[in-house]
Amino acid sequence: MQAVQIHNGTFLVLERGEELIATLRRYCEEHQIHWAQFQAIGAVEDVEIGYYDLPTRQYVFRQEAGPFEVSSMDGNITELNELPSPHVHAVLSRCDETLETIGGHVRKAVVALTLEVCMWEVTQPLVRGFDEETGLNLINVAV
Repeated sequence: MQAVQIHNGTFLVLERGEELIATLRRYCEEHQIHWAQFQAIGAVEDVEIGYYDLPTRQYVFRQEAGPFEVSSMDGNITELNELPSPHVHAVLSRCDETLETIGGHVRKAVVALTLEVCMWEVTQPLVRGFDEETGLNLINVAV
Protein backbone atom coordinates (compact mmCIF):
# COMPACT_ATOMS: atom_id res chain seq x y z
CA MET A 1 0.00 0.00 0.00
CA GLN A 2 1.04 3.54 -0.73
CA ALA A 3 -0.21 6.53 1.28
CA VAL A 4 0.14 10.29 1.02
CA GLN A 5 -1.25 12.98 3.31
CA ILE A 6 -3.79 15.32 1.72
CA HIS A 7 -5.41 18.48 3.08
CA ASN A 8 -7.50 16.85 5.81
CA GLY A 9 -6.81 13.17 5.37
CA THR A 10 -5.01 10.53 3.39
CA PHE A 11 -4.99 9.17 -0.15
CA LEU A 12 -4.29 5.42 -0.10
CA VAL A 13 -3.44 3.19 -3.04
CA LEU A 14 -4.04 -0.44 -2.16
CA GLU A 15 -2.20 -3.01 -4.23
CA ARG A 16 -3.24 -6.29 -5.83
CA GLY A 17 -3.83 -9.00 -3.22
CA GLU A 18 -4.40 -6.69 -0.24
CA GLU A 19 -7.59 -7.30 1.71
CA LEU A 20 -9.57 -4.06 2.02
CA ILE A 21 -10.97 -4.21 5.57
CA ALA A 22 -7.80 -5.56 7.20
CA THR A 23 -5.60 -3.05 5.36
CA LEU A 24 -7.81 -0.09 6.33
CA ARG A 25 -7.98 -1.26 9.96
CA ARG A 26 -4.21 -1.73 10.16
CA TYR A 27 -3.47 1.65 8.57
CA CYS A 28 -5.88 3.45 10.90
CA GLU A 29 -4.47 1.68 13.98
CA GLU A 30 -0.88 2.54 12.98
CA HIS A 31 -1.78 6.21 12.32
CA GLN A 32 -4.25 6.58 15.21
CA ILE A 33 -7.18 7.42 12.93
CA HIS A 34 -10.39 6.58 14.77
CA TRP A 35 -12.93 8.67 12.83
CA ALA A 36 -13.03 9.18 9.06
CA GLN A 37 -15.14 9.05 5.91
CA PHE A 38 -13.88 7.54 2.64
CA GLN A 39 -14.65 6.79 -0.99
CA ALA A 40 -12.84 4.39 -3.30
CA ILE A 41 -12.58 3.25 -6.92
CA GLY A 42 -10.70 0.40 -8.51
CA ALA A 43 -11.25 -3.34 -8.81
CA VAL A 44 -11.82 -6.14 -6.29
CA GLU A 45 -12.33 -9.90 -6.20
CA ASP A 46 -12.94 -12.61 -3.59
CA VAL A 47 -15.78 -10.52 -2.14
CA GLU A 48 -18.15 -11.19 0.75
CA ILE A 49 -21.13 -8.85 0.33
CA GLY A 50 -24.53 -8.80 1.93
CA TYR A 51 -27.20 -7.10 3.99
CA TYR A 52 -28.55 -6.96 7.53
CA ASP A 53 -31.77 -8.90 8.03
CA LEU A 54 -33.59 -7.05 10.81
CA PRO A 55 -36.14 -9.80 11.64
CA THR A 56 -33.36 -12.33 12.31
CA ARG A 57 -30.92 -9.66 13.55
CA GLN A 58 -28.15 -11.23 11.48
CA TYR A 59 -26.09 -10.27 8.47
CA VAL A 60 -26.61 -12.42 5.39
CA PHE A 61 -23.53 -12.62 3.16
CA ARG A 62 -22.67 -14.32 -0.08
CA GLN A 63 -19.27 -14.92 -1.60
CA GLU A 64 -18.50 -13.71 -5.11
CA ALA A 65 -15.27 -14.55 -6.92
CA GLY A 66 -15.24 -11.56 -9.26
CA PRO A 67 -13.34 -9.68 -10.48
CA PHE A 68 -15.49 -6.57 -10.16
CA GLU A 69 -15.08 -2.93 -11.07
CA VAL A 70 -15.83 -0.78 -8.03
CA SER A 71 -18.63 1.38 -9.41
CA SER A 72 -19.13 3.05 -6.04
CA MET A 73 -17.62 2.44 -2.61
CA ASP A 74 -18.30 4.52 0.46
CA GLY A 75 -17.57 3.97 4.08
CA ASN A 76 -16.49 5.31 7.38
CA ILE A 77 -14.05 4.59 10.14
CA THR A 78 -15.69 4.68 13.54
CA GLU A 79 -14.58 3.64 16.98
CA LEU A 80 -15.78 0.33 18.40
CA ASN A 81 -14.30 -0.86 21.69
CA GLU A 82 -11.74 1.96 21.39
CA LEU A 83 -10.40 0.59 18.07
CA PRO A 84 -10.91 1.91 14.52
CA SER A 85 -13.63 -0.07 12.76
CA PRO A 86 -14.14 0.19 8.97
CA HIS A 87 -17.75 0.11 7.72
CA VAL A 88 -17.94 -0.35 3.94
CA HIS A 89 -20.74 -0.42 1.37
CA ALA A 90 -20.23 -0.86 -2.38
CA VAL A 91 -21.83 -1.26 -5.77
CA LEU A 92 -19.73 -3.64 -7.86
CA SER A 93 -19.94 -4.41 -11.60
CA ARG A 94 -18.81 -7.73 -13.06
CA CYS A 95 -15.80 -7.47 -15.35
CA ASP A 96 -17.51 -9.13 -18.30
CA GLU A 97 -19.90 -8.26 -21.10
CA THR A 98 -22.93 -8.40 -18.75
CA LEU A 99 -21.68 -5.64 -16.41
CA GLU A 100 -24.09 -7.18 -13.87
CA THR A 101 -24.02 -5.25 -10.61
CA ILE A 102 -24.30 -6.30 -6.99
CA GLY A 103 -24.27 -4.09 -3.95
CA GLY A 104 -24.43 -4.06 -0.20
CA HIS A 105 -22.39 -4.24 2.98
CA VAL A 106 -18.83 -5.44 2.32
CA ARG A 107 -17.32 -7.84 4.85
CA LYS A 108 -14.33 -8.80 2.71
CA ALA A 109 -12.81 -7.72 -0.62
CA VAL A 110 -9.38 -8.43 -2.06
CA VAL A 111 -7.86 -5.87 -4.39
CA ALA A 112 -7.85 -7.30 -7.93
CA LEU A 113 -5.77 -4.60 -9.64
CA THR A 114 -5.68 -1.43 -7.56
CA LEU A 115 -7.98 0.38 -5.16
CA GLU A 116 -7.70 4.13 -4.74
CA VAL A 117 -9.09 5.36 -1.43
CA CYS A 118 -9.57 8.99 -0.47
CA MET A 119 -10.08 9.19 3.31
CA TRP A 120 -11.01 12.38 5.15
CA GLU A 121 -10.52 12.53 8.89
CA VAL A 122 -13.43 13.62 11.06
CA THR A 123 -12.89 15.65 14.24
CA GLN A 124 -16.21 14.72 15.87
CA PRO A 125 -15.98 11.41 17.76
CA LEU A 126 -17.83 8.68 15.86
CA VAL A 127 -18.29 5.99 18.50
CA ARG A 128 -20.39 2.86 18.02
CA GLY A 129 -22.42 1.22 20.75
CA PHE A 130 -24.88 -1.64 20.86
CA ASP A 131 -28.49 -0.74 20.03
CA GLU A 132 -31.04 -3.11 21.60
CA GLU A 133 -33.80 -2.30 19.09
CA THR A 134 -31.82 -3.24 15.96
CA GLY A 135 -29.11 -5.52 17.35
CA LEU A 136 -26.47 -3.37 15.63
CA ASN A 137 -23.53 -1.32 16.85
CA LEU A 138 -24.77 2.13 15.81
CA ILE A 139 -23.00 5.49 15.86
CA ASN A 140 -23.95 7.81 18.69
CA VAL A 141 -22.67 11.32 17.89
CA ALA A 142 -23.79 12.59 21.29
CA VAL A 143 -20.92 10.74 23.02
